[in-house]
Formats: sequence, C-alpha cells, structure tokens
Amino acid sequence: MDNTEDKPDDALRASLLATLLGKRREAVSGRQSSGIENDWQEDEEHYQGIDDANRRYQSTYRMGNLKGWVERRDADSKAPTRSVIFLNITRPYVDSAAARVADMLLPTDDRAWELKPTPVPQLSPQAVQMLGGPEQAADALARTKEQADKAAEGMQQQIDDCLVESNWHGEVRKLIEDSARLGSGVLKGPYPVKQSGKIVQRDPMGTVSQIVISEIKPASKRVDPWNFFPDPACGDDIHQGGFTWEREYLSRRQLLEMVSMPGYDTEQISAALKEGPSLTGAREATDGTAMRQDEQWEMWIFYGYCDSEQLRAVGVEDIESIEGDKIPAMAVLVNDRLVKVTLSALDSGDFPYDVLAWQARPGMPWGMGVSRQIRTVQRMLNGAVRALMDNSALSSAPQVIIGNGVTPADGTKDFTLRPGKMWRLEGGDVADVRAAFNAFVVPSVQAELMNVVEFALKMAEDTTGMPAMLQGIRGDAPNTLGGMQLQNNNASSVLRRLAKRFDDYVTSPHVERYFDWMMQHSPDDAIKGDMQVDVRASSALVERDAQQQFLIQMATIVRDPAYGVDPAKYFAELVKGQRMDPKRFMLTPEERAQQGQQPPDPLVEAKAGEATARAGLLTAQTKESEAKTATKNVEGMFSATQAGQNIAMNPSVAPVADAMWAAAGGADATPQDPAIPEANVPALPPEHNTNPLTPANPVSPAVGLNAGIEGGQQ
Repeated sequence: MDNTEDKPDDALRASLLATLLGKRREAVSGRQSSGIENDWQEDEEHYQGIDDANRRYQSTYRMGNLKGWVERRDADSKAPTRSVIFLNITRPYVDSAAARVADMLLPTDDRAWELKPTPVPQLSPQAVQMLGGPEQAADALARTKEQADKAAEGMQQQIDDCLVESNWHGEVRKLIEDSARLGSGVLKGPYPVKQSGKIVQRDPMGTVSQIVISEIKPASKRVDPWNFFPDPACGDDIHQGGFTWEREYLSRRQLLEMVSMPGYDTEQISAALKEGPSLTGAREATDGTAMRQDEQWEMWIFYGYCDSEQLRAVGVEDIESIEGDKIPAMAVLVNDRLVKVTLSALDSGDFPYDVLAWQARPGMPWGMGVSRQIRTVQRMLNGAVRALMDNSALSSAPQVIIGNGVTPADGTKDFTLRPGKMWRLEGGDVADVRAAFNAFVVPSVQAELMNVVEFALKMAEDTTGMPAMLQGIRGDAPNTLGGMQLQNNNASSVLRRLAKRFDDYVTSPHVERYFDWMMQHSPDDAIKGDMQVDVRASSALVERDAQQQFLIQMATIVRDPAYGVDPAKYFAELVKGQRMDPKRFMLTPEERAQQGQQPPDPLVEAKAGEATARAGLLTAQTKESEAKTATKNVEGMFSATQAGQNIAMNPSVAPVADAMWAAAGGADATPQDPAIPEANVPALPPEHNTNPLTPANPVSPAVGLNAGIEGGQQ
C-alpha cells in the first residue's frame, strides 16, 4: 500500500474491512463451536496437574479467561479435608513422546528432504534429427542433466540456508511439543522477514567502519494453536478452506517499528497508537497460553482471496497482471484498522501454514494428543491415589468413642487425647468403663487400592503406545536382545505413523512453498529449474534407532575382506546413529597427507624385521640340510667305490655282500642287469713257503709255526 498516492475510495475500503471482519468472526466462532477449545483447556489443565478438585489450591499463572483457572485458598475456608493429590503422569508421557519424536525427526547430521531435478524425458525421433543425430542428442541430454543437477544443488543450499537462519530445528521442536500436548501444532512459512547484518571495513587510514546490510528473506516459525483460526469449512485440511487468520500481540515498540516498514499505512498505525490497545471488537477470541497484557495490541493477519476492485481501491499494485475477480492477498489489522494490504507472497495463493495432528480427528484439522489419550487413565489414577491417601489418613489413628458422663478430670471441656490424661466417669450405671470409653481402627485397604493404581499405570502405556521402559520411567526391559528389539519395534509403530504424517503434512508442503518462493523471488537464475521435492522419509530416520543395534553387531565382520565392507563408511553410519556428526572425527586432506609422510611405526618395523629374520633362518637351515645331504651322498659314493674295489679284487665276497644287503632290506634296482656281475675268475694257487726260517710242514701245512716249535723241543 503506497502512502504517497491519493486517498483510496472510502466506501470500497470500508467494504473490504467489513468483509475481513466478517470472515474473522466466522473463523473465531467456527473454532469455538467445534469444541476443540474445551479439549485444549482440559489438556492444558492436565498437563499442568490441575482439575476441579485441586484448582482452588493452585497459584499458577492465569490462562486468559479459562474458567476458574486460579482460586486461592482462603484462610477461613471450610473445604473438605479429603486428599486432592494430582499424581501427574500426563506431563512425563507428553514430554517423553515429544522428545523421542523430535530426536528421530530432527537429526543433526542429515535432513529429511532433498531436491532432485525431474527425470529428463526421452526425445522423439524428430527431436533427435533436429539435434543432429543420436550422438548429438545424447550429448545435449547429458549437458541438460548436469545443469539440472547443479541447479537442484544450488536451490537446496539456498532453502537450507533460510531454514537454518530461521532455527528450523528449534521451531519444529516447539511444533512437536504442541502436537503432543494439545494434539495439533502449527508451523508458518515461508513468510518475509527483514534480516540485518553488519560488515566491518577498515580504510587505508586505519579507520574502522560498520556497514549494516538489510535484506528480505523467507523464514519459518511456530505458531501457537490458540492463535490460529482457519476457515471452518476447510474440513481436515486447512488448504481446502478459503482463508486463515493468525493473531499476534504487539508492544508499543513493535508497532512503532512497523511505521518504517514498506507497505504499511502510517496514518492507520498512528491512529491505533493514539487509541491504545482496544479492549473490544477483536477480543471475541479466546486467549491461549500466552495471555494478552493490558499494554499490548492485537494484530490479526489474514491470508485468503479478496475482490480485485476492493484491492485496487486500497492501492494494491500489480493487479492488472492477475486474472480473475478473486485475488490471493494478505491483510493486517490492528485495533480493527486496516494497516496493510498486499498481494500474497506466492502467486499460487497457498497459505503459509502447516498443521501437524498427532492423531487425526475426522472432519477437522485438529488432532488428539497424548494428553487427551491419557486423560481417562489420569482420572483413574487420581481417584485411586486420593482414596488411598484418605484411607491411609483414616487408618493411621484410632477412632475414639466417648459415652455420656465421661469428662476430663481437670474440669475443662478439652476432650483432646494426650498421654497421661485423666478422665472422670459420672454415674453408677456403667459396670465396665470400656462400655463408655473405647476406640477402634478403620480397616486399611491399601493393597486393593494399589492394584487399581498399578492397573492405571499399565493402561497408560497401552492407551498411548509408549511403554514406560522406553521413557526411562521403569527398568522392566526384556532380558534378551530379541525381546528388546521386539518391544522397541512395537513401540516405534506409533512413531512411524507420526513420522509419515510429518512428511505428508509438514515437510513436503513446507519445502515446496520455499521452492516456489525461490523460483518467484530469487535473483539467481542459475538455481531455477524443473525440480521435485523428495521427502526421504522421516520414517527412515525412525528406523535408524532399530538399525543401530544391527550396526553394532556388524563390528566383528567389518574388517573381513570377504564382505567388501568399507570401515570408514561403516564408522560414519554408526556415528550418525548416535546423533553425532561423523565429520568431527574424520581427518582433513592435509592431515591425511601428513599422516602418509610420518615415519613408520617402530612396532610395525620390528614385526617386519622379525619376519625377515625368520625367513633368513629358514633359508640357512635349508642350505645346511642340502650341504649335509651332499656330504652323505659323497660318503656313500666313496664307500660304494671301495666296496666295488674289494669285490673286484675278491669276487667271492660278492654273494656274501648281496646276502647282507638283502638281510638289511635292500633290493637291487636292476636285477636283470646287476651292478656287480659275478666274475668267473680262477682261484690263485697257494703260495709256496720259501722262507728258511719258517719251513713248510710237509705233514700238515695247517699246523703252522706251533708244530715246528714243539718238534724242536722234543
């Protein structure tokens, strides 16, 4: 809305304002009549540990105009003395469920979505001929595919940068907490925000100066469900309705800052500042958890379709290029004054809101959260515990019965029991004092009431689908690994369903709107192209917990080359499962190069030297064995030569030698051709004794020398 133009037509302006106020009343009354606000009130109370029995004793903050939220106890109150204990199991169940879902859906090292270029279509024969043939067509498709991949990568980085600057993880975590507590969470985005940054420069003279740079960028944030009002006719999808309303509370400073922003009507803002916060008109809606203060203005933001003539009358530009009588627009009201009207940031007219329902309700966009699921069980537990405490109080001391005529002996009217106190029994009609003064103990039924308490705690697990063991409440985990995995899978089934809803109703439409924003407003044409959002399933992130157990078991086979597993990739996946960034543990390229230049490990060198010495020893032993074998062979050959020589000189020895060889187990290798054939050599004649000192004995030559000596003696 341009403030420099002539004043727009008052009638059309008033008509547009009346139309917007009518749609706001319709949205506010539609949400109130749906009954969802009563459910939210009850869920908020149970989350805080408040019900009708103990509300008067609570001193917490007041939630708007919720009935009886705070009633302080009066000193003279005659309220019953029964127990009003609220044993709150709603809060831990809600917090545990929200924390578990957030841990799985918001990994620190990965994202649940990815931008991919659309598949390149096959070219028709005519197109192939126009490109010069099949080879040229293939080259053109390859270049197109490469450009599309680069554009998708650039677009993804731009969107990721905007989400990081918007604190995406923090805002989505609030969304999940709202959904677990109230059953519904609302996320807004992309919407334009002004972001400022500083650049420090130093001139040649050494003077330091700061330059403030401001730019308009898309952002996302969580919206309190109490401040969001969709079209009552939207059904179970807010994007099927015709409009949405969002409420915000502004301080005087925030309202003054809007004066310097482009597009705002400074005259209407100044009038709202002079009027002060309006206490009527816009206050028909119920306050949420964040109560409006007296010095705060209510600002209402409208997204929907408006009449083109009315938009033109209030000074909205660039309408001529849009076809149709109804044009998507955005309007801002403060104190029921129209302070801004402009075209929707997205040409598609999509509402910048997403609603996550923990458990869907038919016919409405709102869901049912853990607080509502456990509500009946919480009431059962409260009743059992309060009865247990009442019975414990009654049975802790005896009930005393005092008959007529029994009075304190000191003459006072103080009937309080205390040790050593004396009593007087007046009247002689009582024979036994126990008939006038007695006591009895109220029976204790704590065991029976504890059974009810245990039953309520068990039902809490069944109604929410969140076993207490997985929340760290009790240590009743199964004794076996298989039982643990089975219980973990059963407990994760509810989370898988929620993860799929998160993909379908938050991640996919939210990122698609960011893509439309970049295609429409980004000055970088290199990142634009035909792309599609691939939601890599937060459900896959849910499975990561179960996969972590299997990864730990794989540690023993990673280094086995038969499986072909990369230890570095295995380590990265294992670290991701513990919600840590693997890059924190990886070596940089410089560190890898330096590691390659480092001297070898002395232990490795020692082991290598030991292996070399062992190989040398084996070689030496082999050579020694060969030398000994050669020596034995030579000795054998020499012995065989001598034996052959002896046999040649005395052939008659050959049969004896053959018999000895055969007795020792030897065998002739060539029996048909013996190595030493038997020689037929005639025997040498006996030698004649010609020595005169030893003459031959003619009688008996065998007698020898002895016979000659004997003959000489005779």
